[in-house]
Amino acid sequence: MKKPVTDNFNMLAKCFYNLLLLSFVVSCGGKTMTVKSEPMAVKGDNITDQSQPQLIRLIRPSVDDIFQTDDYIRIRFEHQGRTVPDSVEVYFGGRLLNTIHGSDTEFAITPEYTRLPGIRPLKLLAWSGRERSQSLSVVVTLLSDIVPARHGYRVEKVFPHDADAYTQGLLFYDGYLYEGTGLEGKSTLRKTELETGRVVKQHSLENRFFGEGITIYGDRIYQLTWQTKTGFIFDRETFRELGKFYYNTEGWGLTTAGENMVMSDGTNKLYFVEPSNFAVIKTLEVYDNESLVTNLNELEFINGEIWANIYMTDLIARIDPETGKVTGYIDLAGIITDAERKDYGNDVLNGIAWDPAGNRIFVTGKNWPKLFQIRVPG
Repeated sequence: MKKPVTDNFNMLAKCFYNLLLLSFVVSCGGKTMTVKSEPMAVKGDNITDQSQPQLIRLIRPSVDDIFQTDDYIRIRFEHQGRTVPDSVEVYFGGRLLNTIHGSDTEFAITPEYTRLPGIRPLKLLAWSGRERSQSLSVVVTLLSDIVPARHGYRVEKVFPHDADAYTQGLLFYDGYLYEGTGLEGKSTLRKTELETGRVVKQHSLENRFFGEGITIYGDRIYQLTWQTKTGFIFDRETFRELGKFYYNTEGWGLTTAGENMVMSDGTNKLYFVEPSNFAVIKTLEVYDNESLVTNLNELEFINGEIWANIYMTDLIARIDPETGKVTGYIDLAGIITDAERKDYGNDVLNGIAWDPAGNRIFVTGKNWPKLFQIRVPG
């Protein structure tokens, strides 16, 4: 959650059912937390234009079918009444894949079109004469075909961390930790000594901004804010503000992956953006083999993978940046004791930094008094 939860009853009272994602969304006084539902392959009944003659009926896929990436999706329909359509067009993901003529009633969507996980519309257009006579649609969800590995951890070193830092972004660069902190009136960008935790440079955001994830690109530091759709660009050495950038969603996590940046917004989506103007180049939907993986928070690019804190959990997801598939989960349960947290309900795991030269991984959490250097077996 972004803002501290002070009233558990009020938090529970704000729960509502999200029909689009078929999951529960809990508003926690700040960020929304989406709790994964049971997997659903095809959501909703067939949507048919009832104002036109019914020429076809969809037999499969049905609402009980489950699909994974690289599957064949076998479509079958039957003709209704005595009129056989002149043609039936098959659209998948908004793309026309085939036009079926005559008595044929089957078609297979090949793995070429099911490579990436996510929600895809499937639509059949039946034509009789020169005008369309019927439109029929279903929504298909493709789950990942990878069963994520489960990883533990080993603590190698423990370093001090400012317990007043509501950590939203973390990275390691040139021997120092850089950290973005949140909460209105307390949001900062800071540079700290790893060994001592001492803050050697700090810039405070205006009180109206809720600081979020950070990344370094060249000689600049980029910092997101939560709901104001505004980001800041700072000189890496001086922290002098150089400019702003804007985006159309919430800002949560940010990292640099090669020539691009990657941003999360608390959903199951990752946005690859152009650093010069923050234009979205592509969007990935993140799934494991059971459902979408939402609440993606702080990000770090490590050895060709995107690592993401899953908000309000002790898990870090390891994500393939080409497909959005979760290849593994790191479970950091028990890395810090309840007694070491200022507020157990709010001071959750958040913050991943990587030192590529030393192959060191650091993790911490919101208002945690410690930062941990960990080793992940496997």
